[in-house]
Amino acid sequence: MHLSQPDIDAIAAAFVAARREARILDAFPGPLPTSLADAYRVQERAIALGGRRLAGWKVAMIRPDLRANLGADRICGPIYADVVHDLPQGGGATVTVYDGGFAALEAEFAARFARDLEPGPDGFDDATILAALASLHAGSEVASSPLPTLNDIGPVAVVCDHGNNAGAVVGPELPGWRTTAPAAFASKMLVDGVVEGEGSAASVPGGPLGALRFLAEQLATRGRHLAAGDVVLTGMTTGIHTVRPGSHGRIVFSGVSDCDIAVVAVER
Repeated sequence: MHLSQPDIDAIAAAFVAARREARILDAFPGPLPTSLADAYRVQERAIALGGRRLAGWKVAMIRPDLRANLGADRICGPIYADVVHDLPQGGGATVTVYDGGFAALEAEFAARFARDLEPGPDGFDDATILAALASLHAGSEVASSPLPTLNDIGPVAVVCDHGNNAGAVVGPELPGWRTTAPAAFASKMLVDGVVEGEGSAASVPGGPLGALRFLAEQLATRGRHLAAGDVVLTGMTTGIHTVRPGSHGRIVFSGVSDCDIAVVAVER
């Protein structure tokens, strides 16, 4: 059963208000969508209600056992311009999360577009995507939601609340990214000085280009497209690493300077 428009509006408004007020939710604010299509309707409404400038998108994998029922293997969500942290030479950034809600850091490869991405004769193939890209960077998603159980509820809930995104750290550009195999780019995430996970660009099925292809195709179903200047977080490479205000993360990517991430609470 599809969600009614009043339900769509109410769920979106509840998430937007909770984020704006840094107010923790004790339950999903309405009937849970039964399809990704309805969840993206909620996401679109939340984008409209929030009135914040989009700077790009995040992509995440769906758990394998849920993919057949949902008809997809990935989901996406918006990234807003006011929470993008550019660290082209490495260094440090201070990011905000919802104290008492869900909060995590994830080492990810971040793509930036030089021009609008339009499909070529073969759709969004590798050559078309590469031609539109400006750069590929070391990066991290700041995943956070005012609903502590958001990830536990599942992908439709995540999509409804902005894809569980609260920011992006875009570190140095990776040397040779156009011609280097994804497995050659190693990544590591430390939290409070402890290595919490290691991986590479190959940790994302299809590598970063596979994630970008999914995103381009998904956005097209919504009348959207990837635009010049957009940043895309292409999916976690080392796992989901829970943090809280006061935590300190560090992303380590082969061939570039490290980036340090100080975590603080969103101000109420």
